[in-house]
Amino acid sequence: MLEALEAADYQALNQRIARKADFSLHLLPRDLQTLSEYAAAFSPQKPVPFREGLTCYFDAEDRGFFIVSEEWEKYFAAIEIKDAAPLAEEWYQAMGLKESLPPEAIAAVKDLIELCQYAGQTGHPVIHIWIA
Repeated sequence: MLEALEAADYQALNQRIARKADFSLHLLPRDLQTLSEYAAAFSPQKPVPFREGLTCYFDAEDRGFFIVSEEWEKYFAAIEIKDAAPLAEEWYQAMGLKESLPPEAIAAVKDLIELCQYAGQTGHPVIHIWIA
């Protein structure tokens, strides 16, 4: 995966991904940190900051590859799927966005919960990839 990202071979990268949560909503890094903070109201696990749980393997001007800590994965996996929409709503409001919550944001939060649950069941890592 890392080689595909370094080479900007996104087709090869997509072929290596078992599950994904698409947050291509023009987010800033702090927006995922905000999501992590608001997840505390929905997860029975102790809150875990998103950014502090990242291990960097590749970080360039236009893309990056990070492994998410198992502790954060468990924190997010403990959220019930039914809470994806309320969490997404609170998160979106916290970001101060004026437009209404797009369905893609709810889908991304739901997919992230499911991805973390899948990772916990299979032992696969959760990987955070960003592309400008």
